[in-house]
Amino acid sequence: MMFGEVLSEDATYGTNKYDMVFVPFTGVDHHKRCITFGAWLICDESIECYTWLFKTFLEAMGGCQARIIITDQDKSMKSVVPEVFKESTHRLCMWQIMKKLREKVSYQLFQDEDFKTRLNRCVWNNQLEPDELKEQCGKIMLDYQLVEHEWFSDLYDLRERWMPAYFKDVSMSGLMRVTSRSESENSFFDRFLTPHLTLVEFWVCYESALEAQRHKQSKLNSENKHSEIPRKTKSNLEVHASEMYSHNIFKDFQIELVAALSDCRFKDVKKIDDTKIYILTDLQMPNKSWNVAYSPDNMEITCSCSMFQRMGLLCRHCFWILHNQDFQKIAE
Repeated sequence: MMFGEVLSEDATYGTNKYDMVFVPFTGVDHHKRCITFGAWLICDESIECYTWLFKTFLEAMGGCQARIIITDQDKSMKSVVPEVFKESTHRLCMWQIMKKLREKVSYQLFQDEDFKTRLNRCVWNNQLEPDELKEQCGKIMLDYQLVEHEWFSDLYDLRERWMPAYFKDVSMSGLMRVTSRSESENSFFDRFLTPHLTLVEFWVCYESALEAQRHKQSKLNSENKHSEIPRKTKSNLEVHASEMYSHNIFKDFQIELVAALSDCRFKDVKKIDDTKIYILTDLQMPNKSWNVAYSPDNMEITCSCSMFQRMGLLCRHCFWILHNQDFQKIAE
């Protein structure tokens, strides 16, 4: 299944005059845009319906299972997803959870910019370690008298299922952050669908929506093929990356490569057998250090920031090593 590393299932979209539940399955393509694998109309959100739905989807996808499946907090999902997608990691949609903040806390607290800033630093920061996140969240709950708040406490207890600090080592989990899949997909379908459509009208509009999605992807493919993004360094790694990546991915690459050359600093190096462990600091996060293990014999490089595991893209710390080892290309 192409682009099937992360699969988002969202049943929150309003659909048609019969009040059926519209359930699109969404992934992320090589342009960092939403791509729809398929969609279903179901009569309700019962365990029976979702079991049939997921099994039917899995069969349609040739049995290929996503590495991560993102859903809302529907109770049926908690039992159905692990039962059907046995090889996938189940996580809750961060955007849907944070969207409820306005209605779940007081108006005064929601308007408190310090509160929202501190909370966002916990929720969206994938560089926090679990112990650090637990400490910071605990302080927020104490400072704003949320320890006894039922909704907030429940989410804190569920933090391992939706906060990035607890799954930064899960392969490709970083794609969850490439805008909000649910928000983006809902906004996309809003341009084509209304809640008053008959089933036939709904089907025609849905087909039009998918055709527009395919057209946009084809247009971006063409732009990638026939245009270039200006390079920002003299590194041959950047030349190679510009030939390998789509424009949107290449822009992410440039951020890391430029930071490697401007912000990363060498601190120390150790050798364990045939592997060198480089310890680097980063001006963007001066209080942290990063361990980069580099083995020239078998061409392996890993970093403690886990960006490659999360995003499939090498980090600035790895690029610092590759640049100083005079690499001309990014190894396959």
